[in-house]
Amino acid sequence: MATRTCPSCGATNYGTIFCTSCKKPLIGSLSTPSGMIGVQFTRKEQPAVRAGFFRRLAAFALDWLTLSIIADIVRFAYRIGSGTDPGMAHLDIALFLSAVLFILYFTLLTGEGGQTLGKMLLGIRVQRTDGSPVGYGRAFMRTLGYAVSVFFMTFLGFLWALWDKKNQAWHDKIARTVVIKV
Repeated sequence: MATRTCPSCGATNYGTIFCTSCKKPLIGSLSTPSGMIGVQFTRKEQPAVRAGFFRRLAAFALDWLTLSIIADIVRFAYRIGSGTDPGMAHLDIALFLSAVLFILYFTLLTGEGGQTLGKMLLGIRVQRTDGSPVGYGRAFMRTLGYAVSVFFMTFLGFLWALWDKKNQAWHDKIARTVVIKV
């Protein structure tokens, strides 16, 4: 029979899920000489399943739609607030505001919880390759990596996730992140 030591009180436990001494759940798996018979996983221990290309594409499309609507509202508000007719003079400012919005959206949402609105709706999350949270600095690096993934409008960096063993696009490789199902 497999034995484990309780991380809370240090008591030795024989093949149980809860500590016989302090009654707290034991985190970890029970392994037996015959392999993984009777393994109990907690939510944290379940192996991460990588998100597929099409789920990621759908999440990005939802994010793009969200950003497009917000950018249109911002451009409209800017045009109304400036009191001028729409024209080419405002195109540079509108493009600049859209780029800032794009960077802020992906950096802040990914850095905070690993999920943008599209990823939340489709049940996927960005995390570091070691399983830890992304953080704002790495999220910013990943967002800037989108420019590399576009690769002269071929989107080769995004398509890379189709045949990569870890389902990583170029921006994932740059930031050392993976996208998993939650």
